[in-house]
Amino acid sequence: MKLDLRFVEVSLEEVWVDALAALVFQEPYDAQGSIFTLDTRTGGYFSLLRDSGFFKGSLGSTILLASEGRVKADKIILKGLGPKGDCSPETFLKCIEELGESLVRLKIYDVAVWIPFPGNLERDPSGFFCDACITLLRSYEKIYGETAGFYLKTLFSFPREIAGFLEEIAGNLKKSFDHLESCSVIRSVAGDI
Repeated sequence: MKLDLRFVEVSLEEVWVDALAALVFQEPYDAQGSIFTLDTRTGGYFSLLRDSGFFKGSLGSTILLASEGRVKADKIILKGLGPKGDCSPETFLKCIEELGESLVRLKIYDVAVWIPFPGNLERDPSGFFCDACITLLRSYEKIYGETAGFYLKTLFSFPREIAGFLEEIAGNLKKSFDHLESCSVIRSVAGDI
């Protein structure tokens, strides 16, 4: 198994990957950064799903959508975190693990992942976001860890508050995976994440 990890400061809809995966809170999307941009780009489809009660971002809920060419990825996967105020770091990491397992089952090996800032984080953000990345990647490692020729390309996108920690997160991940092919930080020119 080879890993190609990138930490990006660009909006998800601008990334060429097979799928976009995002963790979303139950709150309105206009308060959720990249999710609001994706909702706008899809003509408010996420909001329509929320307002109809079909997908509200409830804890543990997952939905797979076709992008219909509205973003550069073919698929969009949303994983619900529930209300932001109720989402503990442990619950957050459990949802990331479930998202990773879903991506493995869907055979998605080229993915951009949006990880929002959790509601009740009382620890070092760099360490938490590093743990979040590792948790997601371990889902792939369980299945493909010893598979020669398996190549996973993952782009991680974080809230603006995490931008100062990206190099530290990347450095910690380099230490965590001995089969890391590439690990880089890509800064946005406009800084508009």
